[in-house]
Amino acid sequence: MKPSCVEYLICIGCGKGALALAVEQEESGEVLEGALTCSCGTSYPIIGGVPRMLSRKLLDEMLAEYGKAAPKGRLTDPDDVQAVQGATMDAFGFEWRHYADYDAHNYENWMPEGFDPNTGFRGKLGLEVGCGAGRHAERTAGSARTHFAVDLSYAVDAAFQRTRHLPNCHVIQADAFNLPFENCRFDYVYCLGVLQHMHDPPEGFRHLARQVRRDGILLVNVYQASRPFTTGLLEALRKITTRMPPRALNACCYLAGTMDYLICATWRGAEALGLSRLIGPFVPGRVKEYAKHTYRTVVTDWYDRLACPVKIHYQREDLVGWYEQAGYKNIRVTPYWKAFWNGFGEKA
Repeated sequence: MKPSCVEYLICIGCGKGALALAVEQEESGEVLEGALTCSCGTSYPIIGGVPRMLSRKLLDEMLAEYGKAAPKGRLTDPDDVQAVQGATMDAFGFEWRHYADYDAHNYENWMPEGFDPNTGFRGKLGLEVGCGAGRHAERTAGSARTHFAVDLSYAVDAAFQRTRHLPNCHVIQADAFNLPFENCRFDYVYCLGVLQHMHDPPEGFRHLARQVRRDGILLVNVYQASRPFTTGLLEALRKITTRMPPRALNACCYLAGTMDYLICATWRGAEALGLSRLIGPFVPGRVKEYAKHTYRTVVTDWYDRLACPVKIHYQREDLVGWYEQAGYKNIRVTPYWKAFWNGFGEKA
């Protein structure tokens, strides 16, 4: 953690700022171990260079993962919500630790049509919710003035290692429903491929919308409800896979990914032989899409879709409605093939 990020943070328990920083270990300007403490008595540990600003039960689970004891004073949530969040933290934590080298080049694809992230984030203060292993954070920080990358899961460890060389990028472990920032703080907020995995996506959207300053922008990306048959089959399979131990599920995903990749390789071979026009109309869009990516990307995406506890699909009108209800203007929602809706709005 870079000490300069403290001025932006508030206590999620009482909402106050001016957190006191205690340093136990520092290296090259990064606080690797220490704590942030509020005047209300709530303390947040810094572990592995990342402030862990979580509510009590989630923090206890996180500290157990790192073999540390819990400090006192923590905001609490209903048990059923925390159960979903805890399972989400574990699923994506395993994924992004194991697949920290995920290299799908889809940064621009996850933005709405007409928005250029290279200019849209330039010189601005921004927040990314659901940063995973940090590949988008690394890219955005290259343009932004200051970029905060937040994730609920242990993926923050990979994100920190990936971005620690960037002086303007700060990685925080936090919950989208209890963000450690004042409302109306950021010039931009984006949340890509994450809302649909929350226990209450519309409420999650509202929390994101509050973080944006007036005339700032909010970009989100959610699954389309466009393929009911495919989605139904996948959901039936997920009733089993979401209960599997991570390593066992990962082995299954290598099998599924291998079969998938062989199909994609066949399509690439057909393209190389000049047969794409002949057989292209009969090849599913997802095969053409995944043919652009590596084998490891295909395997990672199988784990991503089979491990997450919650996975909800939406119509375009749902996303437009969320923006309208939150008081946003100049709303655009555009498709990314048949899988995603990419949303954009400016805060009125």
